[in-house]
Amino acid sequence: MFVKRLRDDQIADLMQEISDPDAEVMDIRRPYTDPEVTVLSQDMQEHYVLHDYDLEGFEYLPTDATKLYRKKMLEYFGIDYALHYLLRK
Repeated sequence: MFVKRLRDDQIADLMQEISDPDAEVMDIRRPYTDPEVTVLSQDMQEHYVLHDYDLEGFEYLPTDATKLYRKKMLEYFGIDYALHYLLRK
């Protein structure tokens, strides 16, 4: 619901928040399912699948990634994001 409304620049911002500030988004795929992102970070490719309240990292995922991710999503979508998460509407 929310993740599918992210713009490419917002996805890049999310990836820099989670991976590192200099991370470069190499590819954003928007299949029928949730967005899939490939990032170049510190000379390593990282692959992520973004979901509304969580993300999957295939090689490396920082321990606080979910917290950082949800904080950015809250910035983008506001109180509706938080209410939907808490009440699971």
